[in-house]
Amino acid sequence: MRPDRMEVMTPVGSGVAIELATGVRFESLVGSFNHARGLTTGLVTMAPLAGLPYHTQTFAESITLLKGRVLAGVQGREYELEILDNLVVPNGLAHMVRNLSDTETAVLHVALASDAPNRTIVDRPFLRAPMPASSIGVPGAERVNRFRTAERFEAGPNTEFIDFFNETLMPGLEMSGGYGLFQPGGRLPAHVHDFDESISIIDGEAVCIVEGRRHAMRDGATALQPRGRVHYFINESDGPMAMIWVYAGPSPIRIVVDERCATAEGNPWREGDA
Repeated sequence: MRPDRMEVMTPVGSGVAIELATGVRFESLVGSFNHARGLTTGLVTMAPLAGLPYHTQTFAESITLLKGRVLAGVQGREYELEILDNLVVPNGLAHMVRNLSDTETAVLHVALASDAPNRTIVDRPFLRAPMPASSIGVPGAERVNRFRTAERFEAGPNTEFIDFFNETLMPGLEMSGGYGLFQPGGRLPAHVHDFDESISIIDGEAVCIVEGRRHAMRDGATALQPRGRVHYFINESDGPMAMIWVYAGPSPIRIVVDERCATAEGNPWREGDA
């Protein structure tokens, strides 16, 4: 598991931006441009009433609403998302997203289980089927995580986590991820992964510690943690901090290591480091 790449912290505005459709902009914060493997994440900004038409992809996609009101459709099934609601679409299913507001922009966090994203526009129409506000998707197809009612668990002291997607929740899915809330003093143990990880700070201020290197993060800044890097996050502020984390692996497995491994002195890779 010796890493061959360094961690990368990308503030919003420093990523790679493209226009997906009229009024729809995607800024990649983790992806091939910073040498991520098997994963692309970033922010999509939609102008009032703008949207992405129905399309398919050859990999899974996760969509989490950060600001505004949007309608998301999967092969005609339509879900209105509230703030921090999450939609996960397996590969091959046609889906679309549209900003419902005629005055305000919408912002979404997007994760793709690929470092070489593609999409194919679907021209054929789908029979529209508005889904109830409580709907959590369709077994064997899309999954909708309603933030208000999602199951929570503790991943470290003073933390509260939600699993949005993984191979247990959605068999065959290529990635895993979810939401984490850190109260003041909240933190995770020092750990590593056998795959790349993306962590976006969507609220408050975080400190990311990687083998003794400290990175302050806020306002959507996103960390790429390459496979094998020893790291953890901590909230050293006096207010809450929240993140969306995504693994380029189907199970949210972390390997907890001795705390000293996250220091410069105890860095297990210091000899011959990349």
